[in-house]
Amino acid sequence: MVQGEIDFDRPALVHRDAKDTEIKAAEAINPRVTGLRLDTLKCLGDRPTGMSSSQVVDGVGRYEYSVKPRITELQNMGLVEDSGLRAKNPRGRQEVVWRITEAGLKFLEGVDG
Repeated sequence: MVQGEIDFDRPALVHRDAKDTEIKAAEAINPRVTGLRLDTLKCLGDRPTGMSSSQVVDGVGRYEYSVKPRITELQNMGLVEDSGLRAKNPRGRQEVVWRITEAGLKFLEGVDG
């Protein structure tokens, strides 16, 4: 890893040799998993083998352009990942099949409801 890169193994997205103040600041502004983001994660948690973006949209029951960005955010947080599989969407085009990660499952264990 080159100096200045982000270490995604840390709890917060900070530099590898971050000072304690940088870590605390990053944790304070770290995106929360609530609302539609949480609904999206729960939907993927219900099908750990994976779902296409369109299936997630249908499962959450919200507007496509509201749900799909939440998948990307969850991916950036390390809570979901590209399974490597592809599925046809209703328009006949291939799309990513997303699956929840171990970190995502562990996060959901601590969520009520």
